Amino acid sequence: MEARAGERNRGITRAGRGRARWALAGLALAGGLLGLLAGCTGGAVAAQGSGVPTRQVIAPQTFATQAPEAPLGEGEIVYEQGVEALSREQEGLIHAYMTRAYEGLGRLEEPDFSDLFTDQTQAQASQSGIALQIGARQLVDGLDYTLTGYHYTLSCMRTAQREDGTVEVGAIETVVQNFTQLPGVDSERSVDFHHFVLEQVEGRWYLQSHMQYDTLYGQLMEELESDWREADLAAEYIQAMPAYLEQLQAGQAQREAQQGRDSASPQADHPYDRQGALDYADAYAMDRSSDWADYSSVGGNCQNYVSQCLLAGGIPMDTVGGAVWKWYGSTPSGSAQAEGRSPSWTGVGSFLRYALDNDGFGLVAQVDAPYDSGQPGDLIQMGTEGVWRHVVIIRALVRDEAGNTVDYLIHSNTNDLRNFPASLYCYPVFSLTRIIGWNG
Repeated sequence: MEARAGERNRGITRAGRGRARWALAGLALAGGLLGLLAGCTGGAVAAQGSGVPTRQVIAPQTFATQAPEAPLGEGEIVYEQGVEALSREQEGLIHAYMTRAYEGLGRLEEPDFSDLFTDQTQAQASQSGIALQIGARQLVDGLDYTLTGYHYTLSCMRTAQREDGTVEVGAIETVVQNFTQLPGVDSERSVDFHHFVLEQVEGRWYLQSHMQYDTLYGQLMEELESDWREADLAAEYIQAMPAYLEQLQAGQAQREAQQGRDSASPQADHPYDRQGALDYADAYAMDRSSDWADYSSVGGNCQNYVSQCLLAGGIPMDTVGGAVWKWYGSTPSGSAQAEGRSPSWTGVGSFLRYALDNDGFGLVAQVDAPYDSGQPGDLIQMGTEGVWRHVVIIRALVRDEAGNTVDYLIHSNTNDLRNFPASLYCYPVFSLTRIIGWNG
């Protein structure tokens, strides 16, 4: 299947389904964010001399005038049962932020958030986050990833007034984006975690801080062993973003260098049922099957989802020999027995080792295949140098005017993605695993 004009592969927004699961997944992704649901009462206003930049308050009327006359899309804020609703002004402030972010992404123009924030370091960090996404949308030459439309839903999981009078908001976002490059395709993304702190100054509400978890934030928290709430993390993000974008660009250049590279493909006794795998992938990209455990809140469900897709495509569980791939329950087990869960079923790196090492019964795959040789049903592993962090399944090919495969539309769990361009997933290292079939 290819993404071309006139084809339609529509994703349906499920903003009202399973938000509690989305919350746990988003919070777990952000590393330690479960504390948000437990409550936070500590004041966020820094004392004089703390090293936090001085707040710069702009006239509150200015942010209302920056909305475009003809916005590309719209959004809504909803609340989980029992969550106290924000005021209209508070909601309007968050909508102003979200609209500016998506209008900037839609036109590939970096937005200015300075008048929405009391803390300009926080405003610059948010601006850097959008700049990173804009950079990702310009990685592949010849593809137009501007937007013709969007619709976001922020599902508020918690709102709370803190002791210092600020208001804390934890929300999970679902968004459908329509890319100019992909007419008729709804690219859907969910389980995006947002944390806002709203501050009232002279009777008007501003953002004191905003954090939207992304791959760079995750890497910084890991490298710095830093809690995401620490005041200097925003400054670290601003400083690190340009070099990280250069890593993304270098990774894209390496993938482009593989175009047309020949590579021997292994043979298999039995073919891969790609359509069976894709049917399953379609059904559970934005959902979960009740037949399986969901690991979204305990490290991520991406490999678990992909393993289920392969099983639906006829690849049998493998308990034969030293390389095993199986799920008979959540108890970890690397034994060649029909019991427990092998690391290869739920771990990205472990699955790659299985795909490389297996030489008898079971999966036949080509690991690290030329990046442009993928087909729907194949897999893309993603990560940073030396660490595999994510895996997705290819749903469609994106071709340039010359007919070359230059990108893919993918499905994924945690984040949940449907028909989303792979190149916009901001990891610098990608590897294609072609699924050939299986040996009896």
